[in-house]
Amino acid sequence: MIFISLLLSKLDINRLAKMNKLTMKQLYFLLLITIAIAQSSHAQQKNKAKTPLIDLFYQAISTKEEIEFNGSEFNEISLSDYEFVEISPRTIIAKYPDAKRFLVNDSIMVVNFDTNISGFIEDFSTSDAKIEIRNFLFKGDTSINLNLYGELKEEVFNASDLSFKNCIFEDRLWIWFSNFVLEFEDNEINRLRLINESMIAPKITINNNKINSLDFWTAAAKDVLIGNNQIGYLEVDLSSALTMSIINNTFERIKDSNATDQKFLNSTIRLRKAQSLVSEGKLKWDRDSIMNFIMNKGERLLHFNSTDRVIADLRIVGNTFLDPTRSKLVIFDQQSIKMKISNNVFEAPVILSPAVSSDFILEYNNFYKVNMSAALPSTPQNHVSIDWKDLKGKLYYQEDEDSLPYFGQTDTELKDTRNFYNLIAGHSRLLEVYKSYGNLDDANDVFLDMKALHLERYEYLYRTEGGTTNFFQLYLNKLLSVYTRHGTDPAQAMTASLWIIIFFSFIYFFFPSDWDASSKSKLIANFKTFIEKNEKGYFKPFLVVIKGLITSFFNAITLSVNSFVTLGFGTIPTRGLAKYICIFQGFLGWFLLSIFIVALINQILI
Repeated sequence: MIFISLLLSKLDINRLAKMNKLTMKQLYFLLLITIAIAQSSHAQQKNKAKTPLIDLFYQAISTKEEIEFNGSEFNEISLSDYEFVEISPRTIIAKYPDAKRFLVNDSIMVVNFDTNISGFIEDFSTSDAKIEIRNFLFKGDTSINLNLYGELKEEVFNASDLSFKNCIFEDRLWIWFSNFVLEFEDNEINRLRLINESMIAPKITINNNKINSLDFWTAAAKDVLIGNNQIGYLEVDLSSALTMSIINNTFERIKDSNATDQKFLNSTIRLRKAQSLVSEGKLKWDRDSIMNFIMNKGERLLHFNSTDRVIADLRIVGNTFLDPTRSKLVIFDQQSIKMKISNNVFEAPVILSPAVSSDFILEYNNFYKVNMSAALPSTPQNHVSIDWKDLKGKLYYQEDEDSLPYFGQTDTELKDTRNFYNLIAGHSRLLEVYKSYGNLDDANDVFLDMKALHLERYEYLYRTEGGTTNFFQLYLNKLLSVYTRHGTDPAQAMTASLWIIIFFSFIYFFFPSDWDASSKSKLIANFKTFIEKNEKGYFKPFLVVIKGLITSFFNAITLSVNSFVTLGFGTIPTRGLAKYICIFQGFLGWFLLSIFIVALINQILI
């Protein structure tokens, strides 16, 4: 019919009217032939034999040989009950009683060899399919490729379910799917690969499973929920989704990949990286060299690697990432509109480098180390909430999974200027966020961490290069750290100034001055009277001595304040050594008060 419509659309109606009768008859004859061929083809397709899905499973269980995977070989699958189809030992034995011999216990049936179940499920006219696969033990590689394509290839069956419950997959499970609602519950899977190459993918739920390795590759999923699982490794590659929630999972290497999975070669990211190295001539193209590269590079617990596609709303909440070695990585390299990472425990180092365009929440997490390379949304137009106390003292830099972590501590690291400023950049991003929201406390604390790193580098430069400039750079920064906490605490500067004034007051107390010429001599005379034998008592002479001490000390404080704030009265009111001490205090006061004013203005402006 499409062909006919196109053919007719190309014809001019006016020209048709002018055609002779013979030509019109030929055209009508051609159209009749075309319609006949189309109807015949359609009838053949409708009459094509369809294989019940349960028969495919029985064949997989009863076969004595491994089945080679061939993506071009598809069955047309018929379902006896569109509302609900259960594929289980119970239903197979009900149709094939001899299948009892494949039971390993009362409820589990074993599939001993590699298995490939592929097919197009017939078009549904009245309802959607609900398929549940349960209670199987698959010994070899398993490939399940079911597509809900009938006569209408783009029809979407959003209510069609494909679920796996209480199954064990000792090797790999490959799932190709298009428009199924896909569910996994209470399964134990060595390696699960979810592949969807179409743009039709309603919903995926993975709940309460034990999975050694999960590779997630979909073109476009609507909603993805991965919750309450024990997972060795999760890789999300080239995926997009409306929502993806990873909630309350425990991530821990269940098995040693070097010992168990020679098919690790199929890791998408690592294989790509190995191929690029081969093309550059840095790696030989043979299985041993490629496998060695893959096995020894970038042990990870979680890896988002989808910067070219968007997950609209990504939530990582309540998960635990266990790694006693503190060497396996958690990598967030994902483009998203909204991202929330909350209430997680990360024993492993985290490379946080997503690109978020709207809301970004990072709070109530327990980190070991964090690489803060995230592209954060602009603030305060967008909502950005980052809990600094979770990150304080835990920031580091790591360019990628193959590079060494950089902490800015050793001489070798401090020599590396490029990585040093990449580490500083992570602090700078956080500083701008806190300043934009007026969070002065966290902004100051981030700034102090940055200055502490700079101080380490100044010490390294002075130790290795020397020089007057490096000397002043180092000790001025040490002074600023003590006096105003690098301009973030004017109150500390005032406290330090007060103690400096009191310190110099004690010095001036023992030196004569023009402002205190008589009190010193009176004090000495009154003290002599106090210590001499006095029949009238010592109380009154004691009071006189105390009064003299207070007067002299008050004069000393006045002199110290005058000198520190550099008010002056024309001449320096002291002589001898005290004169030079007074000059030094005046210079010190001028210098420190200048720093205090700058710190005060800085805090006011922020």
